[in-house]
Amino acid sequence: MAIGVDLFVPCLTDTFHPRSAAATVSVLEFFGLQVSYPADQTCCGQAHRNCGSWDDARALIRRMAKVFSGDRPIVTPSGSCAAMVRLHALQLFDPTDVDFSAIQSMSSRVREFSEFLCHDLRVNLEDHSARWPGTSAGDSVTATAHFSCHLRELGLSAETEALLSQIAGLEVRTLQDSERCCGFGGAFAVDEPKLSSELGREKCDLMENTGAEMWVINESGCRLQIEGIHSRSGSNRQSRVLHLSEVIAESLDLVVMGEQPVGLHE
Repeated sequence: MAIGVDLFVPCLTDTFHPRSAAATVSVLEFFGLQVSYPADQTCCGQAHRNCGSWDDARALIRRMAKVFSGDRPIVTPSGSCAAMVRLHALQLFDPTDVDFSAIQSMSSRVREFSEFLCHDLRVNLEDHSARWPGTSAGDSVTATAHFSCHLRELGLSAETEALLSQIAGLEVRTLQDSERCCGFGGAFAVDEPKLSSELGREKCDLMENTGAEMWVINESGCRLQIEGIHSRSGSNRQSRVLHLSEVIAESLDLVVMGEQPVGLHE
């Protein structure tokens, strides 16, 4: 009998990078999981909490606890929203609150995508003959990974590179000064646009210095920031930007959103 998981798709992912959510489903189903998408889900309240609108954040968290009731793991392709629900949601409530136990249960079941693959499923992609499309023995595509602040907050730093290194045809290039923030920071990008842009340009320079053909970014906010700045940089080398779920789906030759993926070499 297939193990069931719930999929939590954050607002930015749903709006700007829905393919990464679809790829997440394809990969989880490939590993034998039964994926459910609760259609009533909305925002986790992170933006509201960060802006000081705590009552609104609490209302959204209460709603989310009802939508994701039960005992199934909750997998999300966003480290940022995973950190909000797992680390910060309970800080908004008193333990005597009538919904505290339900929120505590939901919080404990949230898993970021790379975390779930590495620590819950203990996946080794080599066992499934994962290979980047268009490559053969002795041929490879170079890739580097951005580590978002919230992934580090969750204690996740090596998972993305570990999974990428299990894909034949990928050469992983470690990013120097990897803990440097990309400058997005949600509302920070609106409140401090100049500083946000400068941080983003510095991050793009670090990633471009690796010479990698592919930039892997497991967070829609960071991806919006980095991909946008990179596309307007005028660089002669425009690297492809993907979520880890998309990279794994393509390496396993999975169909995502009804279309056959195409690798860099095709």
